Amino acid sequence: MKKLLKGYLIAILSLVFLIIVIIGMFSSNSDQCQSTSTDVSVTTSADKEAVAKSLHDNLKKISGVTEAGIAGYLGNTQHESGFNSSVIQSNAPYSESQAMNPKVSGYAFGLNQWDNSRRVELINYAESKNKPWTDASVQFDFALNHDGTNSDLLKQGLKMTNIDDATEFLRASWERGGAGTTATRQSYARSWYAKFSNGSSDTAVDTATTGTETTQNADNTTNNSSGCLTNVAQGMGLSGAPVKEIPSAYKSKIKDTNFTATSSSNTYPFGQCTWYTYNRMQELGTPVENGLGNGADWGKNAKAKGYKTDSQPHVSWAVGFSQGADGADPTYGHVAVVEAISDDGKHFLVSECNVVASGTGTVSFRELTAGKGVTFIQGK
Repeated sequence: MKKLLKGYLIAILSLVFLIIVIIGMFSSNSDQCQSTSTDVSVTTSADKEAVAKSLHDNLKKISGVTEAGIAGYLGNTQHESGFNSSVIQSNAPYSESQAMNPKVSGYAFGLNQWDNSRRVELINYAESKNKPWTDASVQFDFALNHDGTNSDLLKQGLKMTNIDDATEFLRASWERGGAGTTATRQSYARSWYAKFSNGSSDTAVDTATTGTETTQNADNTTNNSSGCLTNVAQGMGLSGAPVKEIPSAYKSKIKDTNFTATSSSNTYPFGQCTWYTYNRMQELGTPVENGLGNGADWGKNAKAKGYKTDSQPHVSWAVGFSQGADGADPTYGHVAVVEAISDDGKHFLVSECNVVASGTGTVSFRELTAGKGVTFIQGK
């Protein structure tokens, strides 16, 4: 009887073991079928068109990306590196001490010529993946997901719908270099658009690399966050509508026309009027600080922090608009930079952001007159 029971026990245990093995096999196959691996593979080739096509096809997998945005990215990449992921600026040789020193400038690496601390971060990221920094796939993944807020800027540009605007946005806000090369980059971009888009503006619905969707959701939160949304429908001021070019009457009055300069210390939400005003004031050498609040809050907060304020315009001063003043958002207000005063002294020109093509970082200009709800702020 004991032997019989022992035999039954062994048989039952064997059957249980067999069932577990079978379940494990099905489970393994199921995992393989449902894999969420999103690794990308970018071609490394001396044929620049092959690399460009590979980059294009990978970018098409990212939700929200447009053909215009991709073309803008490709135009910039061609100008930066000629699609050579191994190139070092000025064809310099590799130096470990230079490469790993974030203070070293003019020693940029790779497809998009990362420099300074971004170069160091690229190298460190590649090492964490046990890959050389020259690996094009590593650089592509780094650009999209691991370059800090710069990855957010890249995705902003990739979602723009105008080729020239996307190209210039990526040059000025993401690459942050190449002043004076805009026309060349845009020409490259239009060529790639003609080659790859087939006249289509369709976008893909999948994600290319880990973290892309999460970051895009963060982008949307940033774009809709409080700051300065200016209401164009409210008339945009007493004496002029927003324009993207400096009005002819003011062109000779403005010496520093680098309106796309950005600052790494800027913590205001990207594309908002506060973000632009901080950048522009830094460029003009009359900086303001982070944390001054929404556009409507700048006047009172700056005054409380010791900034000089006035009710009359001064060149190179910031100007804060209370809620609704000169078309400012009825909740958040607005802020801009005074660029010039009219010959008769009755009008002034401002440069500003988030008025034209909201959320893209596009700079525009308006001629205004000083009035109620406006405070001028001198930088320090």
